[in-house]
Amino acid sequence: MVNIFNKNKYLQYISVVPLIAACAAATAQDKRVAAAANDPARDYPNRPIRYILPGGPGSSADVFSRILTAKLSDIMGQQVVVDSRPGAGGMLGTDIAAKAAPDGYTIARGNLPGLAIAPHVYKKMPYDALKDFMPVTLTDVSHNLLVVPVSLPVQTMQELITLLKSKPDHYIMASPGVASGGHLAGLLFTTMAGVRSLHVPYKAASPSVVSVVYSESHWTFTSIGAPLPHVRAGRLRALAVGSEKRALPLPDVPTAAEAGLPGYYAAGWAGVVVPRGTPSAIIAKLNAATIKALNAPDLKEQFITQGAEPRPGTPEEFAQFIKADYDRIAKLARVAGLRVD
Repeated sequence: MVNIFNKNKYLQYISVVPLIAACAAATAQDKRVAAAANDPARDYPNRPIRYILPGGPGSSADVFSRILTAKLSDIMGQQVVVDSRPGAGGMLGTDIAAKAAPDGYTIARGNLPGLAIAPHVYKKMPYDALKDFMPVTLTDVSHNLLVVPVSLPVQTMQELITLLKSKPDHYIMASPGVASGGHLAGLLFTTMAGVRSLHVPYKAASPSVVSVVYSESHWTFTSIGAPLPHVRAGRLRALAVGSEKRALPLPDVPTAAEAGLPGYYAAGWAGVVVPRGTPSAIIAKLNAATIKALNAPDLKEQFITQGAEPRPGTPEEFAQFIKADYDRIAKLARVAGLRVD
């Protein structure tokens, strides 16, 4: 005989099983939804990313930025669009990046002029270089190149120093602008060499270099990307590079230290930064994608050809790098009296 009571309990039990399973599935789905909500990088990026370049079209920074963003677009599956914002020695574009929404869809080229030079030159800064950004990675370190027109009767850096000493404030130094990397490199050169030269700032590296080609200016110590084609074409004479080692595109050109200024160091650098408050998960995703881009053989070759060395790393390493150069330039600015109202 069938136990009716037990049978009913059994029927009740098997009727509840689907309900329990459905509840469990709903709970699991709720957990997945909550996890996705707490992981802003889960679907990132799902639309184009703006890459702010605090410089103008045609500059060496523009060239490097377009090489990098093209590779990032392929890796991230979304277009990374260069938004050129020149002006105020790089501060205009850098300020726009600082005030952008911290959602990962605005990234920027954080570089030497905007993050390490400008704070020590301008009394009023629209942003805090050390607090308003979160580093993603250093991307590249570039050489500065000391060049003169081929018509100037000097063959070496020491001969240029002798010429400048013979007529103080007679010869003109061109730069890409006040507080630019080229201005700083030239200022360090005149300070260490004990010479004086008239400073004529231009709006970008290209016109400043062209002024030397046509002898409107007599020398410049600027990022290698702009003068390199003119050196190769025989229109400019390269005398020295400002970094600690020789430039691969010009292996016969000595460093400034080798040419007679021990301790001279002035190199350009850039990296990717995002506005303060950007989620760490998005920064990690950007870091991984940028490192992958910088390690690509074709990108490395293009960067080196243009005079820059790829230097990918962690956000923490880039933060330390920025702070070290920030402090180094603070000392130089005090010694040289570099200040703009």
